[in-house]
Amino acid sequence: MANEVIDVACSTDGNYVKYCAVMLTSLLENNRESRVRVHVIGPELTDADRAQLAAIVEGRYGQSLSFHVPEAEKLMSCSVSENGYISLATYYRVFLGSILPPEIKRVIYLDCDLIVNGSIADFWRTDVSAVSVAGVEDMWSGRKMIYDRLQYPDSYSYFNAGVLLFNLEKLRATDFERRALDYLSAHSERLVLYDQDLLNALLHEDKLFVAHRWNVQDGFLRRRRAERMPAASVERLKGELEHPVIVHYTGSKKPWHYKSQHPWRGLYFRYLDMTPWRGERPVMPLSYRVKLGIDSVLRACRLMPVKYLKFKQL
Repeated sequence: MANEVIDVACSTDGNYVKYCAVMLTSLLENNRESRVRVHVIGPELTDADRAQLAAIVEGRYGQSLSFHVPEAEKLMSCSVSENGYISLATYYRVFLGSILPPEIKRVIYLDCDLIVNGSIADFWRTDVSAVSVAGVEDMWSGRKMIYDRLQYPDSYSYFNAGVLLFNLEKLRATDFERRALDYLSAHSERLVLYDQDLLNALLHEDKLFVAHRWNVQDGFLRRRRAERMPAASVERLKGELEHPVIVHYTGSKKPWHYKSQHPWRGLYFRYLDMTPWRGERPVMPLSYRVKLGIDSVLRACRLMPVKYLKFKQL
């Protein structure tokens, strides 16, 4: 499709610009055959932050970039833990319908803690005309407590919000943002995973699940994944993990943290080394190196379970 333009949105603040830059580098490096229009939502970005992202998107890859500064009032009803690793910026995906121009009918939303490992064109072409959103089942979707908390049947399952294809036309037509604000006002105590819980609570009947390869989460790679996900989903994972398109480093231990043991951690550094932060690596304390050595011996002796399954390097 020669005239096809893929709209991609992400949100960031000054603390996450580096990781946003790595994500965008991986996206554009692997989608050189596509026209990509990047929308960065970041009201707190400095001129220097914007220049760094523009140098990548426009300067290196010749793609389109726009910055969006939402009204501060949009997040007044939202909250996150002060001690957590998630910022209020995570809620911006809930308000994409009004943040982005009305001529944008749909958009792929990407978190900044992921790497795009291939073309997203097929994901973009997913037919979402009948639903508000398409996404991938969450790695914790087998946990009954989710459905008890959000009060809807587990037969609808639960999607991860890190990679989503939004039908903005339908969200606008169904007054989604007002419904989201009403839910926040009435049921904020139910939201443990913030906007992800909110999106599932409101859209569990209005979504389409896509293949796991479009959002390969940390839990998909774990030895004990069958304890987290429905059996049918675990079975489907086997083929999907052979060619993952988007690797999503979910959880609090990111590749840039020395405690990360993610099997595809090296993929992140491959794209980091294409940015101004080339060569940057987390410093691992000696005490933690010793711990890893001891753990390795214990696993070899089968005195400690293996955390991750074995996968080929990407």
